[in-house]
Amino acid sequence: MRISVLILVSLAVNVMLAAVFFHQHSATTGAAGDGNSTAAATTGAAAAAADNAGGQADGTMATLAGKFSWRDLPAQELKEYIRKLRAVNCPEVTVQDLIIAEVNRRFAARINAPFQDPDVAGQNDYWKPFQRKQDPEKAKKNRALFKARSAAEKEKTALIVELFGFDVQKQRLKEEGYDPDNNWNYATGDLAYLPEAKRGPVEKYLEDFQDKMQEFYTRVAGGWDADARAEQKKLEAEKLAGLAQFLTPQEVREYELRNSQIAQQISSDLHGVDLTREQYEALYDIQKKYGDSIYNYGDSGNTPEQRQQVEQNKKDMAAELATALGPDKQTELERAQDYQYQQLKSLARHNDLPVDTANKIYDFKQTAEKAVETLKANQDLTVEQRQAAAADIRAETEKSVQAALGDKLFQRYKKNGGWWINNLAPTPRPKQ
Repeated sequence: MRISVLILVSLAVNVMLAAVFFHQHSATTGAAGDGNSTAAATTGAAAAAADNAGGQADGTMATLAGKFSWRDLPAQELKEYIRKLRAVNCPEVTVQDLIIAEVNRRFAARINAPFQDPDVAGQNDYWKPFQRKQDPEKAKKNRALFKARSAAEKEKTALIVELFGFDVQKQRLKEEGYDPDNNWNYATGDLAYLPEAKRGPVEKYLEDFQDKMQEFYTRVAGGWDADARAEQKKLEAEKLAGLAQFLTPQEVREYELRNSQIAQQISSDLHGVDLTREQYEALYDIQKKYGDSIYNYGDSGNTPEQRQQVEQNKKDMAAELATALGPDKQTELERAQDYQYQQLKSLARHNDLPVDTANKIYDFKQTAEKAVETLKANQDLTVEQRQAAAADIRAETEKSVQAALGDKLFQRYKKNGGWWINNLAPTPRPKQ
């Protein structure tokens, strides 16, 4: 009986020892397997990094590869993030892409803030009535929002320059053939001509001054009377005086030639007229000299004497322009501002007609109209004779215009823009 008990106890102990043995063996084998997997992963990471870098992984890469993980790369401190990316031989262009994406993410809320504001977003509610007179407080708030957006954009650019030593986005635009410096800004105008060191202070001054201009525009709300025009001139003079703090007299003049109200008006009036720089400056100076004196504003009295003076000022300015630019260029400028001529240019361009078509038809128009005016002034002829002669002028002019445009286009032009042809010799009304 005692022997049986001893045997049972011995068997139990052996089973336990066997179980321990097999457990330890499995653990050892598993550890070896894990070691092989880690080694393989390390080798794979190093090989991938080497391929990414375009060559063999160096010693530093091999050392880092043993603990490499994409999760380890991002860092709140962007310079550290860049250091880690470069340490694993990440291509520089990819480093720039990753960092700029992160910078954009960090600034997104501030840059997009204006468009999240209900007042700004509501401006796109096209189904609502247009409010010509904007609430001054809302206008002021909107200006502040967009000013903050502009500040955030500049801060973002400054951060990119700090991280990489240059403006990556600006450089890429240059490489793609764009000129990032030649970028129109509503508040500042064209400042590309200035040395880069002066652009920042001038831009800040003009953006701050724009608040005054916007307050003025909000206040007048389209009521463009004599007082509003006088105040605008005063503000323009104040702006130029302020620019003199930062710029030389020549640089201030260059600003005027590019960005002043007169410059904008000239740009609108040219309609493709080709000028040299010297001609443009002469035109600018003459128009600046005459200013508003060539316009007949209804709120300025508008007496016969005033209207006569306006017409005389126009003639004097035209004479000065003819002297400065030459008679041909002066004629070209006058022609470009005539709506009839603009219609002819558009008609010729959209129908692939010869480039001189508009000029040719416009000459027909001027010649015919002058001939009819001379005819009307001829009191040696009876009314019937003048009407018959005018009808002949009209018929001859129609033939010339029709030959230049072709039959189909001529019929279309007569109905839309060619009303002047019928006016050469209107059909007499039947007697009652």
